Amino acid sequence: MKAIFSFIFFLLTCFTSIAQTEKNALFIGNSYTYVNDLPGIIQEIALSKGNIFSHQSHTPGGSTLAQHASNPTVQNLLNSEEWDYVILQDQSQNPSFPPSQVASQVYPYAASLSEDIRLANLCTEPVFFMTWGRENGDTQNCAFYPPLCTYEGMQDRLTESYTEMAEDNNALLAPVGTAWKNIRANYPNINLYSSDGSHPSIHGSYLAACVFYSVLFNESPINAFIPANISSADAAIIQETAYNSTQENEINFSLVPEAIADYQLIGDSLYFYNQSQNFNSIQWIGISQNINSTADPLIVNVGDFTGIYEIELVVSNGCTESSVTIQINDLAIEDLETRLSIFPNPSTGILNCDIESKEVQAISVYNTLGICVYKNEENQNTKWDFSHFPEGLYLIELTCENEKKTLLNWIKKN
Repeated sequence: MKAIFSFIFFLLTCFTSIAQTEKNALFIGNSYTYVNDLPGIIQEIALSKGNIFSHQSHTPGGSTLAQHASNPTVQNLLNSEEWDYVILQDQSQNPSFPPSQVASQVYPYAASLSEDIRLANLCTEPVFFMTWGRENGDTQNCAFYPPLCTYEGMQDRLTESYTEMAEDNNALLAPVGTAWKNIRANYPNINLYSSDGSHPSIHGSYLAACVFYSVLFNESPINAFIPANISSADAAIIQETAYNSTQENEINFSLVPEAIADYQLIGDSLYFYNQSQNFNSIQWIGISQNINSTADPLIVNVGDFTGIYEIELVVSNGCTESSVTIQINDLAIEDLETRLSIFPNPSTGILNCDIESKEVQAISVYNTLGICVYKNEENQNTKWDFSHFPEGLYLIELTCENEKKTLLNWIKKN
């Protein structure tokens, strides 16, 4: 029995080590980060989800991005480790000021810090910490800039500024302010502020931590660690709102690769298309089909495939990888002798159809945007010259004498 138990324990240990994700981050900010120990809460959430989060911080009260950009301590910290993430947070009011002021007093330093982060380590990702508007707006600056007179106006400006900083610097965005706004609108009984109406309560810091966990680990914080003084009911609302807020819009402006693939049956071949983003290398892997290729697209004769099989596309940008698997179950391949087809496919422009010309009544050609680039409704041909078309994928629509329409894919090569 002892031997069996040891074997089971070994399996569980292996499974845990495989599933575990480790991330380390450097926080560059101020009191909005250090109050209630935001990084420590993220660490506890990660631990409760079976992951590891290590961190360091440089967060003097009231500090701005401009001050951080010229601080030797920050430069030393950037070079001290190979960070996965560096989180950037400006003073609470600065990014909410008028656009022209933010453009001159905030954006240049966001860009400078992002550049310094990548100079220290090309694979480190900057993350912009979108903060929240003050509970009743910015009463100090209301008279000078009316949008700051209300929470809503201040939050809108913070959202705009941090989103632009992330987009301009190809960085991640942690939309804490968006989640904050959603809690205020839908669950006003959850108080996110401390008594000064500016800094976060423990509920506010927990909301921020759940947003960061969702962004940094790319998974939900639901059923994670709950700090003391937060009820399980409030925690469930905060966890769900945090995760949903990260999914609301396209907020990932980073250059992390994203594997995207599709396939088409064209004639007697399967075409696997790489539609990935932010990559510089690809690899197609098919274990049961003995495929290991960097072709783009990957073209495989259907005769080589039987039954159920999987093709994996792995893309990389030199720092991180992303993968996606295409699974095809019982591919329905028509009798190639009776299937209407066009050939050669791919071709440089000369295209033939394998039926008599009198049977083809009309032909239309569409590009990948769905725009019709050629149409002949009085067709008398089974051979066409499309050599002037740009290289790419096209959809051919043939209307036969029985008015039956057939859709075929064609690849134009130069």
